[in-house]
Amino acid sequence: MILVVDDEPAITELLTDILEYHGHPVMIANDAETALEMLSLTSPDVILMDLMMPSVDGLSLALALRRGSGSRSIPIIAMSASDSALELADRVGDFDAYLSKPFEHQELVSLVERYLSVPT
Repeated sequence: MILVVDDEPAITELLTDILEYHGHPVMIANDAETALEMLSLTSPDVILMDLMMPSVDGLSLALALRRGSGSRSIPIIAMSASDSALELADRVGDFDAYLSKPFEHQELVSLVERYLSVPT
């Protein structure tokens, strides 16, 4: 199961279509609060997270997830159209990988599948 956290419905729909086409079930959270609620009920195999969201941004959410014992080992892939946001996320170091928007479909699938095959 892949948890997609992004506030843009068009992006979540695109990610869902691509990943489900390749056989990967997807859950959607449109904000950090919803993601935390979902994570209290289930543990996804990978989290795809937008960095630029209103209220609680992806960087703050990742920091919170890394402090939580149940979510600490879940691979988190940061997504952003902002190179500076991706660079900041890289410096903080709470993400396992980075995906720049716009992305190639195969790049997305390859990256996600790399982390799906890594034992946690």
